[in-house]
Amino acid sequence: MSTKFKVELSNVDVEVTKESINVKGKEGQVSLPLVHPFLKIERKDNTLFIEADKDNKFQKAIAGTLAAQIKNTIKGVNELYTAELELVYMHFPASLKLTGNKIIIEDFVGERKPREISILEGVKAEIKGNKIFLSGVDKYKVGQLAGTIESKIQVKNKDRRVFKDGVFITKKP
Repeated sequence: MSTKFKVELSNVDVEVTKESINVKGKEGQVSLPLVHPFLKIERKDNTLFIEADKDNKFQKAIAGTLAAQIKNTIKGVNELYTAELELVYMHFPASLKLTGNKIIIEDFVGERKPREISILEGVKAEIKGNKIFLSGVDKYKVGQLAGTIESKIQVKNKDRRVFKDGVFITKKP
């Protein structure tokens, strides 16, 4: 006897194939890959049931993870995920620019060369003053880009108690 995970489908179109689960909503579309052959996915009316072949810890964990990913995807295609980051500087006035598919930080800690971060596909970036706003239907891409920006714009080889400059996440997706 194995555990079934139940996912309610509201205001979305879900298509289940052997390779992926495609979820379409009013904000966009996301495709989740299916890599585990032991998962059984059934759709009954507006409910998706996810079940593993065996009742062991590993298969239960994978089935639960997939159920959570589908719930996050459903939320993302109905209402966008947003993240907020803020540029903080104490010593040198840095500036933010959005050029094409890149976020550029100039004069960070007095550096001559600007730092550039590429924006992931499916994520929209907007800059207002010292704040960066990221939005998208895929929670994982929005969170990954926010983390990448935060980690790439840090002061290296200096005392963090003195040099508090950087870009910091103020609102997670």
